[in-house]
Amino acid sequence: MENVLLSVRNMSIHRGKEEIVRSSSFSVYKGAITALSGESGSGKSMTALAFAGLLPQGFSASGSIVFEGQDLLSSDMDMGNIRGRGIMLMLQSAAEALNPVYTIGHQIKTVLRINGLECSDEAVLGLLSDAGIADAFDKYPYELSGGMRQRALAAFAMAPEPRLLIADEITSSLDDENAHMIMDLVMQMAMARESSVLMITHDLALASQYASRIIVMHGGQTVEEGDAYDVIHSPKHPYTELLLRSSELVQDQSGKLFSIKGHMPRPCDEVIGCSFASRCPYCIEDCSRPMDIRFSGSHSWRCIRA
Repeated sequence: MENVLLSVRNMSIHRGKEEIVRSSSFSVYKGAITALSGESGSGKSMTALAFAGLLPQGFSASGSIVFEGQDLLSSDMDMGNIRGRGIMLMLQSAAEALNPVYTIGHQIKTVLRINGLECSDEAVLGLLSDAGIADAFDKYPYELSGGMRQRALAAFAMAPEPRLLIADEITSSLDDENAHMIMDLVMQMAMARESSVLMITHDLALASQYASRIIVMHGGQTVEEGDAYDVIHSPKHPYTELLLRSSELVQDQSGKLFSIKGHMPRPCDEVIGCSFASRCPYCIEDCSRPMDIRFSGSHSWRCIRA
C-alpha cells in the first residue's frame, strides 16, 4: 500500500435520494498514469470533483477517499491545503476554465503566488515555454486558438507542481492531431515534475496509449480495474469488451459504427447487481443479484462470468 497515492473505498455520491456514484473502489499509484474510462454519464467527472472537494451544491460524497494518508471526506479536512500542490484539476473546456479578463501570464502568476511558489515573470515564461506558447504571456484567452488555450491550461494546471493531476476529458473538443499533441504535452510536463496523473476519458483506445493502469466505470459503478495491458487485451467485464469495440471505429456490415445498445441506469434507479445487466448480451438471472468483486493478481472486475 505504500505506493498508493489515492485510495478510494466504497465511495458513493448522492444528490438527495439519487445515487450518482455507487460504492466505487479503486487506487491511483504514485508516479503512474491511471485512466478512468466509461461513457458519458458513468460518473467519471463527478468522481473527479469529489477528489478535489468541488462537488456542486446539493451533492454529497460518502465512503473513503484517502490521499497521502488523509481522508478527504473527513469533516475537519481543509481542502484548501490539498488543492494546488496536492491535487490539481484540469478541466475539459479551457474557454470556461480560463478567466477572459486577465492575461495568461497574470493567471499563472496568481496560481504560483497562492501556492507559495516563485511568481516572477521568468518563472511564468518558463512554464509557458514548456507548454510551447512562450509568446502567450501578455495575451488574453480569446486571442488564442483552441489548441493554444489547452496548452495555456496545461501550464496553469502544472504551475503548482501537483502530486496528482486530474485531467478531465481534456481532448474532447480537439481533433485527433491536436488531441495527441495536448496529451503528449501534459504527460511530458507531469513526468518532468514527478506528478501522478488520473486521466478521465470515454476513449479506451486513447487511454491504452498513455495509461499504465485503467479503471472502467458504468452507471456510477466501478466494473473493472487492472494494468492497461490486461484490461485492453484480456477484458473480464462485458462492458469493457464492448467499450473497446466502440473505441476501435470498426464498421459493421451495414457500414455503421459499433455502439453499445441500451442505456445506463438512472441515478434514481436502484441497482442491486451489475449496473450493466440490462444492456449485457450475456446477462443471466444471477446478474441482478449482489455480487463480489473478483480478483486475479492486480486485475479486478465485477462480473460472474469471468
